[in-house]
Amino acid sequence: MFRVEHPDYLWLLLLVPIVVGLFFWYWRQRRAALDRFADRELLDYLAPGVNRRLPWTKFILLAISLPLLVIALANPQWSAQREEIKRRGIDLVVALDISNSMRAEDVKPSRMDRARFFTNTLIDELKGNNIGVELFTCTAVMAAPLTTDYAFVKSVVSTAAPYQISAQGTNLAEAITTAEAAFDPESANHRALIIVSDGEDHAGAAASAAAAAHEAGLLVYTVGVGQASGSLMPVQLNNGRSDYIREPGGGPATTNADAATLEEIANSGGGAYFALSGDSENLAQALRAQVDRIEKQEFETQEFSSYDSYFYWFLAPAVLLLLIDATLGRKDRRVAERYEV
Repeated sequence: MFRVEHPDYLWLLLLVPIVVGLFFWYWRQRRAALDRFADRELLDYLAPGVNRRLPWTKFILLAISLPLLVIALANPQWSAQREEIKRRGIDLVVALDISNSMRAEDVKPSRMDRARFFTNTLIDELKGNNIGVELFTCTAVMAAPLTTDYAFVKSVVSTAAPYQISAQGTNLAEAITTAEAAFDPESANHRALIIVSDGEDHAGAAASAAAAAHEAGLLVYTVGVGQASGSLMPVQLNNGRSDYIREPGGGPATTNADAATLEEIANSGGGAYFALSGDSENLAQALRAQVDRIEKQEFETQEFSSYDSYFYWFLAPAVLLLLIDATLGRKDRRVAERYEV
């Protein structure tokens, strides 16, 4: 199978007609200047030995070597063999809480920042699996479907913020049922949900939702972020001032992380609860150890070809032509010697 390793470089072939056009423009300008200087027959006496064909010869050498260099840069390749790669893993959704309570700064720099950093660390640890990201408040959306495009998944996590979902509040049961719907029905017993939240739940049905999901073959893990003591939720106003999320009566609202709710959800969902209070990398490794116990499924078989490069077939003649071009003199020495005094 043939391919070009760097096809974008082929756009440089557009330089060839540009160089040709510039040469013809230069040749016409040069010819006009010489005609103004003297008759063509007289030029042979004024400039003995000048090779009239040399500019054309050098141009042809350059015009041939330029596309050869571009093709060498693009590196044409031919497949030498094909390999089958069988990937095994699980389907895994990370549900990230982006409710206003995640603005609290009872952990530094904030619950939201800590949750984002940990989630990206976790994605790095769990590479090899299909990973999706769900963002939730009182409603939930799949911001990244199950995929192995981990760079995309991490970009979704890095930009997650409370303003992305206007409806606020926290409904952990909704987060579980939305994530469950994102899995392939055939992946039962090969799937996991990891909820990263402060545990505040305004609906109160999360444990029963986790139990129902576990019965359907889903393991639910929870990661708690934040302190149980009340904390204010800072917010940036449109006029640039800083303020706090406020109660309907006008006073600053407070938020309390609820580890007990998250632990109950994990127990009902057949998983485990983890507190995000220490090193994110160690916690991600502990979670990976839990996930690695889940029976893996075989994903689609992918065929890859190993390719041999053939750029040198184009580079070698291009370099040779350029060397010839560099060695060509401007005069025919034998003719010039007859006119020497």
